[in-house]
Parts: sequence; structure tokens; C-alpha cells
Amino acid sequence: MNEHNNPAPSDPPGKQLPRLYSLNSIGFSTFFGSMLAGFFLLAANYHALGMKRHATLAIAGGLITFSLYSLAVVDWLGPDSRNLAVSQSGVVQINMTRYLLLTIGQVLFLLLITHFFQGSMLSTFKEELRGNYHSLTRSILVGLVASIALSLICMLILTVLGLMPLGTPDGSSA
Repeated sequence: MNEHNNPAPSDPPGKQLPRLYSLNSIGFSTFFGSMLAGFFLLAANYHALGMKRHATLAIAGGLITFSLYSLAVVDWLGPDSRNLAVSQSGVVQINMTRYLLLTIGQVLFLLLITHFFQGSMLSTFKEELRGNYHSLTRSILVGLVASIALSLICMLILTVLGLMPLGTPDGSSA
């Protein structure tokens, strides 16, 4: 009688549903790209579900959170973060332990945010609605592209503001 309530038996359950990014995908994208990549995937999930206002809020919140996080990191690292230590042989020394801890902190923070805002939605999507997620490879690529884009944007901003060093390490012009 009522065709709208009963889907056609030939249609698989997840065919009409959009693909979303899983919690794991958001974590990997954040690890490889930064917090901005994770917030982008969070917004992409909202956008795919037609929740445009939530998507816009996720992007805006991500930009604000990333900016505040970056300022806090620079403040925590202190003046050493602006003047990298150069050894006698001219090699720049980078503390990878700090970098790894900061990256893991971003991932854990974004996983917590994603679980809080989309956790029940993602589990319902997979278990009850039998929806499909985007591949993990796609999420990692989004993270890598975000990382490259963010680096280029930062270099452009630093160059425009005159904060990018133009000389070579020995002080002569290139």
C-alpha cells in the first residue's frame, strides 16, 4: 500500500546513505595533517548528512581552536621555538619528542571532540544503518594535503609579513 515506508528489496541498505569519515579516519588525518584536517573531516561528515550549519560551525570552531592551540604551543615552547638551535656544524636541532607529544595531543583532543559531537551518530550509521565509511587511505591523503596546504599558507603569510629569513645559514645572500 504505502511504497514510501518500504524500500525496494533490490536496494542494499547503505546505498542511499552518503559516505562518512570514521573516528579512526579522523584520527589518522589529524596525525598526518594537523587539527585542521581533522576538523575538516568532522565538517565533511556534517555536510554529507545535510547539516550545513553544523559543518560551518565545525570549520569555524576548528580555525579558532587551531589558532589558540598554535599560540599556546608557541608560548609553551618559549623563545626557543622562534630561534632554532643550530650546532657548530650548522645543523638545525629539532626536539622530535616535543613534536610527537604535541601531535599526539592534537589527535587525542580531536578524537575526544569527534566522539562527543558525532560518536553516537557514527556508531548508529555503521551498526544500524549499515552505512559505509570513506577509506582510511583517503583520510590520510586529506591529512597530507592539508599539511602541505597549511605549510604553504604559513610560508606565504610569513613572507608577506617579512618574517621569513631570506639569507642562507652562513649569512650570505643566495
